[in-house]
Amino acid sequence: MAQCPPGSFAYRVRPGDDFWRLAQRFGTTPAAIARANPGVSSWGLRIGQPLCIPGRTPWTPPRQPCPWGWEPYQIQPGDTLGPIAWTRRTSVANLLRVNRVDPNNLRIGQIICVPRA
Repeated sequence: MAQCPPGSFAYRVRPGDDFWRLAQRFGTTPAAIARANPGVSSWGLRIGQPLCIPGRTPWTPPRQPCPWGWEPYQIQPGDTLGPIAWTRRTSVANLLRVNRVDPNNLRIGQIICVPRA
């Protein structure tokens, strides 16, 4: 991910994002986001595209380590729990038991725990 200037933080575009929505979510303005990302258009954003958002990094609770026999996995564009469970030879129910996530609201870049391959 690209280095962001001081006073901003890195962010990856999610479905439905545009500068206006990001500004509302992070307490800044669309113009400030545009200045932090020269040459990037709000209308041409791609899912997973890196952006710099002016302001402080939003607080997120500390992540607990994965249980023994499990490892971190970063959600990629298009991921759903079904195919992840299939490739890791487990069930969606087992993934949900270990990860307290909304299966209908996975975010690109989100970290979940999966059985070691």
